[in-house]
Amino acid sequence: MKRRIAISIVVAIAAACLCAFIAGCASGGDDSNPELKDTREVTWEDTILTINVGTNKSTGCEWKAEIGDDTVIGYGLHRIFHLSDDAAKEGLAAGISEITFEGKDAGQTTITLTTPVDWEGNEPGYTFKVLVLVNDDGTIAYANPEEQ
Repeated sequence: MKRRIAISIVVAIAAACLCAFIAGCASGGDDSNPELKDTREVTWEDTILTINVGTNKSTGCEWKAEIGDDTVIGYGLHRIFHLSDDAAKEGLAAGISEITFEGKDAGQTTITLTTPVDWEGNEPGYTFKVLVLVNDDGTIAYANPEEQ
């Protein structure tokens, strides 16, 4: 009898933990760290352009990049995801995606970043455009972000 009670208690605790975990994933966003959601930073040095954007992999809020003219700038030198400590403690996968590009040849183009869903996992997602001007030697002259 005592063994059945002990097993019932263990099962109840495990079920409660599982429910809490599922609820945390379903709620999506890392509300304790709202600046992640709003992160949109563009920097460049020489031929390298870096875009940092808030990402919430828990809900599918991940960024896809499209380049208007890939003869001007190239995609994918590296893409790094920096997990937020606060999100990790809550069992979420929210943080900052660092996406880099490399200038190739003179010209102007637009990089369009989109997500399929917003921070909470709802449609529609976000769009973030960056107008880029590249010099003859591949150095980035400027990158002008414009939020849509």
